[in-house]
Amino acid sequence: MPADFGYINARVRGLKSRLLGAEFYNEALNATDFGAFTSALSQSPYMRDVEEAQAQHSGLQMVDEAITRNFRRTTQGILGFSDGSPEALISIFLLRYDLNNLKAIARAKHAGREVEDIREALLPAGRLKPAVLDTIAAAPDLPGAAQSLAVTKHPLASSFTRAVSQYSSEGDLFGLELSLDRAYYRVILDILDANPHPQQLERHLQLEIDAVNIRTALKVRGRQGASGDLYIPGGREVSRGDFERLSAEASKEALQPLSTTSFSEVADAETLSGAEEAIRTVIDQSAKRLYLRDPLNIGVVLHFLRLKEVETARLRLLARGKFYGVPRRQLEQELGHG
Repeated sequence: MPADFGYINARVRGLKSRLLGAEFYNEALNATDFGAFTSALSQSPYMRDVEEAQAQHSGLQMVDEAITRNFRRTTQGILGFSDGSPEALISIFLLRYDLNNLKAIARAKHAGREVEDIREALLPAGRLKPAVLDTIAAAPDLPGAAQSLAVTKHPLASSFTRAVSQYSSEGDLFGLELSLDRAYYRVILDILDANPHPQQLERHLQLEIDAVNIRTALKVRGRQGASGDLYIPGGREVSRGDFERLSAEASKEALQPLSTTSFSEVADAETLSGAEEAIRTVIDQSAKRLYLRDPLNIGVVLHFLRLKEVETARLRLLARGKFYGVPRRQLEQELGHG
């Protein structure tokens, strides 16, 4: 199997040509009801996935299953024509879906949600296969979920078990999620160390760690007992000292350490939502630079995965809109067309 990104990226560009375009979204918005939307989807590149999902499900669950199948088939296909260091680097970003799925399960268990509700929030595109995720989601509680994950030997399994144990004694969901973030970045930085990679990729991941630390500081700032124990090492622009100053108080002045970083606009944000938007913009721009800088490296794959995620989110939104009879104008606004 070829191990160079020249071949891999050529295949990924072929996958990109199958992404749904404006014509499909216009047809979907014009669909008179859920059945018409499903018909449009079955005549798109999702045809095979709809047919397979219809054998087991119906209604909204069928569409969700088709969308999930398509996403997983796409990501596993990319791994299928990759090997060596490129495959290891791509796996870093597929591992992120496992991280997000474990967080979604933890949040749902914390809130006492039903298993079917949990499954709707999952996107099985990483190492954890759908059947394994179903088993973890169906566990009666978080310790049971940790036990189900432990038998898979997943790289986040031991960290999840420790985080759940801490959660069981303290009930701190935020601490559990932060422990998973810390474990995830520790794993991927180890993978980077073991494989050749562009410097810009490492820079991008360091920015992501900085972003996590800024989000954490903004959530806990001014609270009694907030400390550097929440800090995730490995970033580049936000030091532990910066983190401690950010989280120590809720004043505008406490944000000034960010004014000389890539996240300078966060210091000017008036609200948490504005700060989040500024953080997200920095990460998106970094990913775009990674994509544009070298057409023969991993940026092309990452850009495609991001586009595929957006497509998945839009299809899920459209499906629910048509299923529940949401007016077209509202759907357009939620899709970003309004």
